[in-house]
Amino acid sequence: MTPQQGETVQANDGGYAVLGDTNSFGAGDSDFWLIKTDADGNTQWNKTYGGELAEVSGDMCVTTDGGYAMSGYTKSFGAGGQDFWLVKTDANGNTEWNMTYGGTGNDVGIHVIQTADGGYALACLTTSFGAGSLDFWFIKLDASGNTEWNMTYGGPGSDGPTHFIQTEDNGYALVGFTTVGSDQNASLIKIDALGNMEWNQTYGGTGSEIAYALLETNDGYYLLTINTDSFGAGEDDIWLVSTIPENTTIGAIIMLAIATTIIITRTSHKRQN
Repeated sequence: MTPQQGETVQANDGGYAVLGDTNSFGAGDSDFWLIKTDADGNTQWNKTYGGELAEVSGDMCVTTDGGYAMSGYTKSFGAGGQDFWLVKTDANGNTEWNMTYGGTGNDVGIHVIQTADGGYALACLTTSFGAGSLDFWFIKLDASGNTEWNMTYGGPGSDGPTHFIQTEDNGYALVGFTTVGSDQNASLIKIDALGNMEWNQTYGGTGSEIAYALLETNDGYYLLTINTDSFGAGEDDIWLVSTIPENTTIGAIIMLAIATTIIITRTSHKRQN
């Protein structure tokens, strides 16, 4: 299992932090590589993180203290073949702490955010835990990386996250994919602040769909970006799905753009106040 590799964020000083992987530098086969630049892209410093085997980065966020939280997987540390690895640094890239999370299977970090309480929330792919061959694994941490709670979500097939947000009610909304047999659909899962599932929804047709991003609108709806080959003009198109209140029907809107098709569909779910 491989996360989406590489991330660029704007640092608190107006420069940029770029996370990737390197085989040229570091301690092992592959290592996290963090590069800090000024606002014009000139390198100010760079650091590598890893052990004797392979580490592959997935995501990064800027923390409230000006440091960085980097996620991905490690083969050098942890309990299994691949474990989720979270590295917290200060503003100069010096490691403050690092933690692994996982079991005897493969567990890969996909997305990390700092939460409103100063802790962290992690979305992972796991084969160590859950109901199926691959499941969503969501972990809530305190500010030092200690696990407060964790939950898996999925059925007997393959299910996995690509992105999530903390919602206005301090819960979370997760997107990704779910597979039953040969059918893969995009999925949206809403959980409360303790990880209990409130509802879930799938989106798809006869082809394959996977959701890659979402946001919560000011009026409490959710907007999803889905890759689809069931709908649109080509083999792979962008499907933009907006949730609406229950029992409301609004026709689909189709917008054509250069080299791709964006299809906007409204479905029924709203933030619960």
